[in-house]
Amino acid sequence: MANHYFKNVPNFEYVDRTKDSKEISNYITVKNLFRRAKLREDIFSNLSFFEKYEIQGDERPDNVAFKFYEDETLDWVILLSNNILNSQTEWPLPQNAFTKILLDKYGSYDNLYNGVHHYETIEVRDSLNNIILPQGLRINNTWKTNGNFIEMNNSKISQVFSGNGVTPSTTATITLKTGLQGLTVGSEVLINNISEQVYNGRYEVTSVSLDASSNLTISFTCELPTTPVAASPTLSTSSQEEVLFKDNIGGNSYYYEYFDYNLGYYITLSSSSILSEITNYNYELSEENKKRSIFILKPSYLNVFFNDLADIMTYKNGSTQYVNATLKRGNNSRLYE
Repeated sequence: MANHYFKNVPNFEYVDRTKDSKEISNYITVKNLFRRAKLREDIFSNLSFFEKYEIQGDERPDNVAFKFYEDETLDWVILLSNNILNSQTEWPLPQNAFTKILLDKYGSYDNLYNGVHHYETIEVRDSLNNIILPQGLRINNTWKTNGNFIEMNNSKISQVFSGNGVTPSTTATITLKTGLQGLTVGSEVLINNISEQVYNGRYEVTSVSLDASSNLTISFTCELPTTPVAASPTLSTSSQEEVLFKDNIGGNSYYYEYFDYNLGYYITLSSSSILSEITNYNYELSEENKKRSIFILKPSYLNVFFNDLADIMTYKNGSTQYVNATLKRGNNSRLYE
């Protein structure tokens, strides 16, 4: 805080205990830092006295004070208005200092910018626009490796048909844009977003075709519960159709499933559809940006605050330590030794 604040703080006299002090009447005068100014409760709790402000770039409290009050020495008003006691930790850091502190904390640029701090849920709504999964729920960053879940593999669909592609049947053939490792006969798959609903759902793989060079499954067949209307259903131009493959080795698939009562069937979403990755840097930046939202006491109320400050900082006569309105003196224990 600036000297403008400290000149209002009253003094306190301590007995001089330095080795060079021989007289018991010698005192050292210091500022009484236990006497701390604060905004009156009826002002502090009333938003109409304040203006909301976002700290810009590397602005310091004195910069903000000059912007609003045309007096940089009123930086302490800015801090007290937001109950900030330590500007080193409660005020946004300069960018250079912020990056250096984070690099020391996370050890390397790679861990800082690419390391996952945690995951957050993406909002999911049903067909009637009801919120099924709220946005922003925090998921621990170890969920993929905690022994309970493994990530679901997925691939976009390039072609799907049943029967011979002209006359439909219950046997569907799915061709993938990218192959899937480990997809074999008997594997369970989940097919999503095909235009005709009968193609969508959980199915057991009945046959597979492998890519000779990569040994990945590039197409497979499965049996549908009923014969579809369209032998070659429509695929969207945005390639939203996908196959999710549950790898049974090492744990259960991690997915989100809910029953849509309007549609009358279960909806199953992959982890990538319900979770967003929050890196260490983005987390720290978000926490740092929370400090940027502050409240500014409106200039028209400054005199009210100054009058309150004068009253708070003034000693009242009546105690044995009282000397005058701006000075108290501590008890001299040497007199009783």
